[in-house]
Amino acid sequence: MATSNISDTFRKAEETDIERIWQIIGQAKAQMQRLGSQQWDESYPAIEHIRQDIQDGNGYVICQEDRVVAYGVISFDGEPVYKEIEGKWSNDLPYVIVHRLAIADEMKRQGMAKQFMLQAEEVSRKKGVYNFRVDTKYDNTYMLRLIDTLGFRYCGEVYYRNNSARKAFEKTIRPHSHPIGISGYTIREATLMDAVPIFEAIDKDREDLRIWLPFVDSLKSAVDEERFLQSVLAVPYEQRDPVYILEQGETICGLAGFHFSDAPNHRTEIGYWLLPAYRGKGIITHAVRYLCQWAVCKRNINRIQIRCAVENHPSNAIPKRLGFTLEGTERDGELLVSGEYVDTNVYSILKKEVESWNRKSN
Repeated sequence: MATSNISDTFRKAEETDIERIWQIIGQAKAQMQRLGSQQWDESYPAIEHIRQDIQDGNGYVICQEDRVVAYGVISFDGEPVYKEIEGKWSNDLPYVIVHRLAIADEMKRQGMAKQFMLQAEEVSRKKGVYNFRVDTKYDNTYMLRLIDTLGFRYCGEVYYRNNSARKAFEKTIRPHSHPIGISGYTIREATLMDAVPIFEAIDKDREDLRIWLPFVDSLKSAVDEERFLQSVLAVPYEQRDPVYILEQGETICGLAGFHFSDAPNHRTEIGYWLLPAYRGKGIITHAVRYLCQWAVCKRNINRIQIRCAVENHPSNAIPKRLGFTLEGTERDGELLVSGEYVDTNVYSILKKEVESWNRKSN
């Protein structure tokens, strides 16, 4: 995982790094003492903390030309004191936290701390965790400035040993956007922060969307969408059925994603919808192609299914265009908001057929 400087390396800390890490911790403690900061003291952090960080796999370093110049803890284990915050977190989803961040004296004021925090975001993205929480003492001006620069929001106070108060902050990590093959359009995983714009997009074209999407009538506010996204994001990434946003720039065009996944049998299903203004451009076709390749490459899915109401011709055109096989029709497969049962076509594509797309394109 490369950092912004081509000569820098970001990696997990190793036992052989402990002596150098301890030097950097000592430099940080000395600076805090000079500045009158009470962030750390003689007993914290101790070298035993560093050893335990590395054993737990939570210690990370930035190296410049093979020399450690920054150290910190990136953890997903939760922080017990955060449960007793005097204030309020925005949600109860899993989060990443950075502790014991220290920069070598010779690298201070060169953006190294920011670089470490951005790398922590990358580690978190790979785990599908989009909440980032940190805390710091009121007198730690360097960290407070960094937190502000990175877009964290103040949430309240937490208390550590000796009833020591710290300011607590959080931010939402935005998942990376990926091109789908149409200029200006991208796809990315949805986060809790997307609940309001998703609801507003649906609400604007509610009458059109509700014809084929029964869930629309039960979506009465952004809170309903937030509850849905929270239920998705609370599932560990390896078992999650991700929901993806289709965007033009930062404007929502539609959603696509997985549901009814069956991990033991390596199978899943894809669903999608698109706002009227964006139809007829091939957006969903390209998005479904991306999701099929993701499912095969990242989850080792063998069978991908799409179900479409027989009379929903634009929806049926997607799997047909991508070479899915029509396996049959479910009688009365879906109940629409009109109270009418409709038959649904069942399409599928297999891993070997998705893999053949790449061979054909080459």
